[in-house]
Amino acid sequence: MVRSDVTALILAGGRATRLGGIDKSALLVDGLSIFDRQCNVLLPRVADIIVSAQAAIPGHKTVADRIAGAGPLAGIAAGVAESRTVWLLVLAGDMPYISGALLDRLLAAATNDVDAVGIRIGGMPEPLVCVLRTAAVRPHLDRRLAQKQLKASALLTDDGLRVAWIEESELREIDPELRALFNVNEPDDLPDR
Repeated sequence: MVRSDVTALILAGGRATRLGGIDKSALLVDGLSIFDRQCNVLLPRVADIIVSAQAAIPGHKTVADRIAGAGPLAGIAAGVAESRTVWLLVLAGDMPYISGALLDRLLAAATNDVDAVGIRIGGMPEPLVCVLRTAAVRPHLDRRLAQKQLKASALLTDDGLRVAWIEESELREIDPELRALFNVNEPDDLPDR
C-alpha cells in the first residue's frame, strides 16, 4: 500500500572507490540494475522517489549534495530539503536485495510518537536504511554538516531524536540471513550476474 506521507531517497552518489569509481546502482543483478530493483520495491510503498546522485537520472528527481565531500549525510540533507512529505525513507543505492517485507516493517514503525526508525545489527545502527521525520531531522542535519560531524549513524544515536529501533532478532524473523541488508562495496561482493 502506498504511503502518501513517505518519500524514498536512494543514496546513489557515492564514489565507489573500492569498485574503481563505477556507478554501483547501475550494476546488473539477475538482469536488472540495482537501481531498478530498488525502484520496483519502493514504488508500491511510497509517494515519490528522490535520488541523491552526482548526475541526473532520467525520469527521476535527482538532488546533488550541497556540501561536496560530506558523504551520505550530505545526500540525506539534500533529500530532506527536497522532500515534500512527513517521512523520508533512506536507502543506500548499493543494496540489490532490499525487500518489501523489510520496508513494510520500517514504515509500520514510522508513527506519530517517533522522529526516526532505525535498524540495529549486533547492537550497531545501520544508518543508510532508515526512516526520518523530515521536520525533526532537518536542524540536526544542518548543524552536523556545518560542524563537519559527518558520521551518519550519529544522527540516530547522538542527537536526542525519538528513535524506534528494529533489532536484528526481529529482522531475522522476516529475513533469516539479513539478505535485504547486503550491499555491494568491493568486487568480491558482486553477486553472480
